[in-house]
Amino acid sequence: RENRVHIADPSFLKIFDFKLIRGDLSTILNAKDQVVLTESAAKKYFGKTDVVGERLEFHSWVTRTLEVVGVTEDVPHNSHIKYDFLISYETLNDHTRNEEGFSASETAWGWYDFNTYVSLRDGTDPTEFDRKFKEAVYQERKEDFEKYDFRSEFPLQPIADIHLYSNLLQESEPEEQGDGQSVALLSIIAVFILLIAWINYINLSTARASKRAKEVGIRKTMGAYRKQLIYQFLSEAFVLNFMSLILGITIVLLGIKYFNQLTNSLLSVSFLMDAGFWLTGIGIFVLGVVLSGLYPAFVLSGFKPSEVLKGKFAQSNRGIMLRKVLVTFQFAASISLIAGTIIVFQQLRHMHGADLGFELGDKMVVKNPSIFQVDVDSLNFNIAKNFKNDLENNAFVKKLSISSNVPGDEIYWTNGIRKQEDTRDKNRTTYIISIDHKYFDLYNIEVVAGSNFQEFMRSDSTSIIVNETQAKELGFNSPEEAVQKKVNFRGEVFQIVGVVEDYHQMSVKNKVSPLTFVHERNEFNFLTLSLNTENYKNVIQDVEASYLEFFPGNPFDFFFLDDFFNRQYVNETTFSKVFTLFAGFAIIVACLGLFGLASFSAAQKTKEIGVRKVLGAKVDQIVVLLTKEFVIIIALANLIAWPSIYFVMEGWLSGFASRISVSIFVLIASGILVLIIALVTVSFQTIKTAQSNPVKALRYE
Repeated sequence: RENRVHIADPSFLKIFDFKLIRGDLSTILNAKDQVVLTESAAKKYFGKTDVVGERLEFHSWVTRTLEVVGVTEDVPHNSHIKYDFLISYETLNDHTRNEEGFSASETAWGWYDFNTYVSLRDGTDPTEFDRKFKEAVYQERKEDFEKYDFRSEFPLQPIADIHLYSNLLQESEPEEQGDGQSVALLSIIAVFILLIAWINYINLSTARASKRAKEVGIRKTMGAYRKQLIYQFLSEAFVLNFMSLILGITIVLLGIKYFNQLTNSLLSVSFLMDAGFWLTGIGIFVLGVVLSGLYPAFVLSGFKPSEVLKGKFAQSNRGIMLRKVLVTFQFAASISLIAGTIIVFQQLRHMHGADLGFELGDKMVVKNPSIFQVDVDSLNFNIAKNFKNDLENNAFVKKLSISSNVPGDEIYWTNGIRKQEDTRDKNRTTYIISIDHKYFDLYNIEVVAGSNFQEFMRSDSTSIIVNETQAKELGFNSPEEAVQKKVNFRGEVFQIVGVVEDYHQMSVKNKVSPLTFVHERNEFNFLTLSLNTENYKNVIQDVEASYLEFFPGNPFDFFFLDDFFNRQYVNETTFSKVFTLFAGFAIIVACLGLFGLASFSAAQKTKEIGVRKVLGAKVDQIVVLLTKEFVIIIALANLIAWPSIYFVMEGWLSGFASRISVSIFVLIASGILVLIIALVTVSFQTIKTAQSNPVKALRYE
């Protein structure tokens, strides 16, 4: 069973730069029954890559023998087009061609199973091209649009935007869909980490100003010009930022393996060969030198020799105010990051614990066989029926059901539906699932009105069941009102015999889709087994033995439903891990800066502390005196952080159909946690200073 099979026309390998290592690019995929393999697929089936001219037997929508006409390098993991086999488009056309010579796969507008890639000429305005494209489609299809009152759209988008900013049907697997908003949030945290680090440098440089006052005074007395001193201090910032750049790249090189394990990704160090990376890195480096070094350089170089020896700058409102502003920003950033981390965890927990509307656990799903031993539908159906009966007699199996889809499987089967008495403009799109009469019972989905399908109902029955969302979209005020009503569906008249409660076919990140259930056809895509044991090893062995008995020559392919469904949350889980990691880095960097600043602050007040202790002040009183300034700053930081993180996280949560609300208690708890962290950080040095011998403190200056 191969899942990475695509149909492609001859231009595919000309538009894209998937490297062809075997075959003739000028003639490849231009005839029926041709296939191109990747290197891995060629080695898998033939043990080598020189396989042009070899043949493969293909069984799916058609059974054909395909000739290998080319081999490409394996597809990069970061491509949204993931293939191991490219079958020529003409193979499909030949399969759908009628007696008049027309191929539905070439001429039918209703087929939406194709992605069309357009390579624009240099200088073409994509927006203008999109407008003209829509006009051309309208002119081509105007008659049908007006006659049947519907529209077909062909959304054009840059291919580089697909991964992060698109979520169209059949575009990619749920676990492969990126999230541009999450990437933006992580980028913001990265910027916070840089800013906090630069702020630490500025704060510590200005706090140490009095320590370097004598140096500046002596240099100026010896004839140094201010610009020479500015150059000196900027050079210091340059050296520190450069060392940080080298250390940062080294950490990435050493840690990328572990980061990939954490995020289940395949990032590589190939970015070091990218000119864009170095341009960005150098730009950030230069910005860091300027932001972190410019202000301290001008402040330190501006000291007057007659004043700096008295340490006046350290006591000036200008220096103190700057540090307060910068420290406030650090606290606001830390509060925001802690609150954001908690909210991300809460949303993830909500998604995993949300009521899906169906029973997820203890479900094993077996995929359908591709190859039957006979070609008569009725006989195929009997084989599948006998397979079901055999499994029903298994002691491990509690219930079973066949269906075209299972929860977590994206539905591609759609059609229009409306009340029988409604006009065509009332048509609504519905997603269709073929099921048997045991489906709802197995998944514990309640029939809220009407009845379920009957066991011996014909597969061509005109009875359907809809979910509550579909009933509402059809205009019924209640599920009961929809029962026994007739609808126009798939070009025929059907009767609604039942309405089931809403459940999440896909993750709770998506809205509940309007669903229409039809009775089973003569084949199945999935067979779901509800198990009454946790002895999964024996169950798998038993089911596989039965499967291979009834469907010899087919690969036994199965999965457990909870794993299959929860793969949709892989991106959110990964985002939570990375968000927490980055937020932790930012908070640690902020604490390091606060510790250093507290050390200098306590050192500047050494004499004051000594005097207070001589006059009878206790250690706890001195600690309160020295830390109350930080408490005031944190209170101000909370007022800045709360509205900021509220709007940012509300924006992130808006992408989820089922979501939590940002709680004021989370914001308050984040502020309190930052206060505790800051007080612990500051108090460590403050208590140490307060407990020192007052005699030494009085001799300090």
